[in-house]
Amino acid sequence: MSTPTQKSGSPLLAIDGGMLVATLLTLAGYLLPWFRKGSGYAWSFSGWAYASLSDGGGWTLLTFGWLLVAGGAALLARGSTAAAMTGVVAAMGTLVTSLAVVAASFAVVGEQTALNPVAQLPFGVGLPVMATGLGLLLATSCRAIVRGEARDPAGAGRPN
Repeated sequence: MSTPTQKSGSPLLAIDGGMLVATLLTLAGYLLPWFRKGSGYAWSFSGWAYASLSDGGGWTLLTFGWLLVAGGAALLARGSTAAAMTGVVAAMGTLVTSLAVVAASFAVVGEQTALNPVAQLPFGVGLPVMATGLGLLLATSCRAIVRGEARDPAGAGRPN
């Protein structure tokens, strides 16, 4: 009696651990406090502060959508170059939308009396953590693309 043979293709879930960790690190940085309006303020600007607004956060929630795409891409990136490329797109989308949210937050702070008002703000850990996560997400997504192309040089397994 013969046993069924398995196709030697990529498994359905081929998780890229680096991309997944980078996505989670970016999410943590987005949710953690970025900065406060002043030392007397208990409330901090952060993605969590926007997401928990009573009106739902509006356009600021696009960052969560990009991070969801990045997480999905990370689940497939070791077996699919297209998923790895999606990770790069999601990293750039996250970068642009999170940058817009942070810039809008700085605009809300208003005019300060110091020459360098940004230097006077009490900062949290969110921005450095988010920057680290975004850098890693872009780097690991590019690595996954290279790995996929090295595994299938010149498109040997691709349909014409």
